[in-house]
Amino acid sequence: MISHNREVILFGLPPATKDVPGMWYKGYPVHKGITESSMNFASLYAHEKNIIPDQNELRSEWLNFVYTLSIAGFKLDILPFPAQLNTPEHLCHDAIFIRDGGMIYRGLWIQGRFSVEERKIEGEYHTRLIASRLNKTIVTVPEGCYLEGGEINYLITKQGSFYFGGLSRANRQGHDFVREIIRPDKYILVESEGYHLDTLFTPVVDADNNLKALIIASKSVSPESLKQLKELGLPVIEVLPEDSSGEGDSLGNYSVNALIAPGVMVNSSRFSTPGVEEMLQVLGIKRFVCPLPNFKYAGGSVHCLTNEVY
Repeated sequence: MISHNREVILFGLPPATKDVPGMWYKGYPVHKGITESSMNFASLYAHEKNIIPDQNELRSEWLNFVYTLSIAGFKLDILPFPAQLNTPEHLCHDAIFIRDGGMIYRGLWIQGRFSVEERKIEGEYHTRLIASRLNKTIVTVPEGCYLEGGEINYLITKQGSFYFGGLSRANRQGHDFVREIIRPDKYILVESEGYHLDTLFTPVVDADNNLKALIIASKSVSPESLKQLKELGLPVIEVLPEDSSGEGDSLGNYSVNALIAPGVMVNSSRFSTPGVEEMLQVLGIKRFVCPLPNFKYAGGSVHCLTNEVY
């Protein structure tokens, strides 16, 4: 069985140019997917408050993020940001979130199909870079399927392989297509009000590669999906909306948007829900925290900025 791999890919920041002085320099793009509840609440919040990122702060956050991943034991493949997207005509700078473009599995890059029209071009450039730099065979998702990598949480543990798929900006057909390729032992689709599954859910794996718990912002998940998750027989740690995207007029901290490996969790904030950090300590999870406020306003954090190489 393949063990959980600590190798991840990520994009470098796009360079400032004469025409594009910085990332999100005109503000954060507001997107909605195929469901009414798939609005990116964080970018809507930033848009309404006219938040523009300070480029020096953003770059400092990114450098600290890279450093934190390194000391957490991850091998990093940093790809150059696609120059074609760093132009006035294509300010799709959500492309920094390399997670969303698809999924690596063995020698394959399973290219996503964005439900957000404005982001489709991102997936094309993700694919070109990964195909050329990592020598992966491209698998494209058929028409009628929607699939974004932020809607996938896949892991291989001592108990077998688990595939958790979100149904906010992806659909069942898209996940079923991936299922036929990777054949996971456990396959659970989650209906939620989240922008992506990884904005409200993360597994927890101990140092011996046992899946020990699921952390979930349960208020955003349908009762039937929550029931399915609990039927796995694992502890389900329910967190407050503030550890996800937030609620009402309050933006959350996106703590649940975490990159994990056996015995390791990296995220942008400690959990504010009482008792969660103590539970992780009992499970022997080494915690690494790197604040990413300027990325949070785009609706993304540590998990979104990375993509595992299985």
